[in-house]
Amino acid sequence: MTGTMTPPVVEQHHAAGDGHAPLPFVDRRKNGPRFKRGYQSVFVLSFIAYVAINLYLSFSGPIEFDPYNYIYRGWSWWILNDLRRHPQPHNVALLGSSLMVSAVAGTDANFLNEKIDLTNYHKAAYLDDRLQAKFGGKFNTFNLSAPGQMPSDAFMTLKAMVNTADRPEVVVYGVAPRDFIDSTLSSPVDTEPFHYLKRIVNLDDVSSALFRSPQAKLDFWLSKSLYFYQYSLDIEMAVNQFVTDKLAAVLPPDKKHPFTWWDRTRLLPNYLPGEIKPGAMISAPMDIETARTHFADNTKEYIQRYKKPDRHIYKTQFIFLNKLAEFCHREKIELVIVNMPITRYNVSILKPQVYLNYIQALREWAFYHNFLAYDLSNFEKYERSDFHDSVHLNAFGGKKLFDNIVEILGSNIRTSSAMEMAGKELERHRAIAEYSKNHPDQPGMRPL
Repeated sequence: MTGTMTPPVVEQHHAAGDGHAPLPFVDRRKNGPRFKRGYQSVFVLSFIAYVAINLYLSFSGPIEFDPYNYIYRGWSWWILNDLRRHPQPHNVALLGSSLMVSAVAGTDANFLNEKIDLTNYHKAAYLDDRLQAKFGGKFNTFNLSAPGQMPSDAFMTLKAMVNTADRPEVVVYGVAPRDFIDSTLSSPVDTEPFHYLKRIVNLDDVSSALFRSPQAKLDFWLSKSLYFYQYSLDIEMAVNQFVTDKLAAVLPPDKKHPFTWWDRTRLLPNYLPGEIKPGAMISAPMDIETARTHFADNTKEYIQRYKKPDRHIYKTQFIFLNKLAEFCHREKIELVIVNMPITRYNVSILKPQVYLNYIQALREWAFYHNFLAYDLSNFEKYERSDFHDSVHLNAFGGKKLFDNIVEILGSNIRTSSAMEMAGKELERHRAIAEYSKNHPDQPGMRPL
């Protein structure tokens, strides 16, 4: 039987009295397996393209980013900026936390009898003067110390200095208990110097000691493996600078009433707290009367810092002290550790037995690594008037400290020989530079 087949009649039932139109026909084929496979194919192709682009950019390096550039200018940025802007040989370097910063700043402000801006001043004029008087020759000390500097930061900072082709002959590292047990930090990656210095120095050999969490380890691995991840901050800074320049062209800033860094810190005190600007950190000369009457109470701060000593942090920072020792051995740098003076009251906050254990650990470490370590925290020698607070030396305490350092360097034949050689070598270097400057027509000749 032949004929034309007609489609079946589909009855549409209306709900009685609901006033709604019948539901339209829904094609559910787009949710089927073929559509899902399409999405999966797009994702796989996108992922392969992303990896391929990252690999290509990693090996070709089409854009040269400046690793010394950073989103803000913290203490470490100013240190490296000074080293790079004023290249000159330094035969001594200082490492340490704000305890060393305070001692140098106060002592030099009094010695030079002038205000010094700590963003640009990284010398140690009084120490150089005493070293030259003791050992002869010439000395040029660079101050690498920074507030909050821990052994992990000290290790990275010295490596960064050597990366600039400036290798000191002797390093004096002032340490204190806080540097190893600060309860406000959970790992070396929490510090301001780390976030800047990791852009400059290679950390592959210490990566196992840096990170406590799997997320931090993954972040480090991705930053080493993926171009876009590694240079994400550089790309962000470039975009921000581009947008800022365009906005400045369209909407010029008010030159009569500019919005300064000082205005921003008053308005947003917690925004980029590690950033400093010229004029923000000034050390001025101090008279003895001011030293006797000015003493700040930082008890609450150190109760918090000593509150919960973390055994893991303590061990980690000694690992980095080991790395610093290995680096100095490799670079033929004489490393001298000095335990910085603090008040008896500060030790009572920490607990005397904990402090004694720390001193013993330093002595054992120095013996094992064949370095010299000196305990200069003499409670009888340093008075209350030598301190700004319970740990930071003022100008008069700083002078005592550096006189003591020069004394101990001269009391040991190993350090005494190292200092004498360092002074003579720098004197010879300067004589050659001066001769070459005055006799440009005789480049091959130089003084013996």
